[in-house]
Amino acid sequence: MVLYSHEIGKGFTSLQIFSSVLGISGISQGAFKDHDNKITDCEVESGEDMLYRTANTIRQAYAETDDDIREAIERGENPLIDISVSYDGTWQKRGFTSLYGVGVCIDLLTGLVVDFDIRSKYCHACHIQKAESMSATDLAVWKEQHDCCTNHHKSSKSMEQDSAVILWNRSVAKYNFRYVEMLSDGDSSAFKAVLESKPYADKAVTKLDCINHAHKRMGTALQKLAKESHLGGRGVGRLTEKKCDSLQNFYRGAIIDNIPDVSKMRNAVWAGLYHSMSTDTEHHHRQCPLGENSWCWYQQAVSLGQDPDSHSNHKASTFLSLEVAHKLIPIYRRMSDESLLQRMAHGGTQNNNESLNAMIWARCPKTGFMGLGRVKGSVARAVSIFNAGANELINVMNKMHIDVSYVTLNNLKKVNDKRIIQSDTTSQEDYRKRRKTVSLARFEKVREQLAKDGNVYGTGAH
Repeated sequence: MVLYSHEIGKGFTSLQIFSSVLGISGISQGAFKDHDNKITDCEVESGEDMLYRTANTIRQAYAETDDDIREAIERGENPLIDISVSYDGTWQKRGFTSLYGVGVCIDLLTGLVVDFDIRSKYCHACHIQKAESMSATDLAVWKEQHDCCTNHHKSSKSMEQDSAVILWNRSVAKYNFRYVEMLSDGDSSAFKAVLESKPYADKAVTKLDCINHAHKRMGTALQKLAKESHLGGRGVGRLTEKKCDSLQNFYRGAIIDNIPDVSKMRNAVWAGLYHSMSTDTEHHHRQCPLGENSWCWYQQAVSLGQDPDSHSNHKASTFLSLEVAHKLIPIYRRMSDESLLQRMAHGGTQNNNESLNAMIWARCPKTGFMGLGRVKGSVARAVSIFNAGANELINVMNKMHIDVSYVTLNNLKKVNDKRIIQSDTTSQEDYRKRRKTVSLARFEKVREQLAKDGNVYGTGAH
């Protein structure tokens, strides 16, 4: 039952309620704590075993792409391998006051978690000792014998960069890997901290950017400009919220559709702005893609030998006045910078990291306080499932000397099968297009409702 509470991210109180519903006596809080600690130890140990198995899988994957690595492995050697990883930090509490933080590296080639690090600003034993008002001498003696859970003494924000430095500096000793390319947030200080630590001496670490984060930065910049420069509101050619969304989404599409050609990516980004500021007397469609399959209605007509429609018939959706468009140029220069586009030419995102983060905190909810032990167990189990599927629960049960029945095996197989089917479905292009269409329609409906209702809620507004 305690293992079950771990799997669903609940604690002693929830287990008591569950026992009450079943009409059984349950267990005492002391017994729960004892079992809780033993289960956590088994989860962490199983997670470490899984990481070393994963390292071998990654090693074999790189051997398939590099003959030198393959030959070294065949000779029984453990070659030093340079790999590319995505890195992200996540916190147990919303905001930046969390007592716990986690940094995770995911290999870009295989999509598997390579390593993780957990930061803690809290130790329950230390908290109790301080509350008991021990003398300074007795407290010093106690601390010498105490294995403290606190390993982070700075701000919660700095957990992400500190975990990155630790992970990069132990990668060679732990796996004989070098994380030579780092895909991370554009606003993260982790990359700078890793560079300053010089984990691989003369071998530099290269920064890669996440397409999704660049997409968000573009949207934020447009919305901020519209608000601060009063470019929004009613009227033809204004930078409305809907147009910000359209330009933001076009930016993402311009990058994805032209990977890995940086020059084409840059031209496509600017084509979106030029297209939006075109008029019948002054059109700027030269950078728009040619052909009847072009997204540009003007170039479609030209390719079909037809007279292009009037621009006035297309103003409602994307048209920007010349004054507004000129004020967008600094944003487009920044977001089409060659070095930024080069860092996105790989086409990667941090979607895997975001998915793992959700799995971690589903087992250790952000809505309540959890101890370091539960955080460690939750991270280990989430990483195990992410890398190897639901069957990893069997390893935890074996370490706890719990019999694994046919029913258990069958149920875990069903969970894995459902996960695979769902993954295959959501990765299909038709599904993605349909989901995007539904999402845009939902946002547009919300916008219309807000515009219709007016300011019905606001701090101090009524």
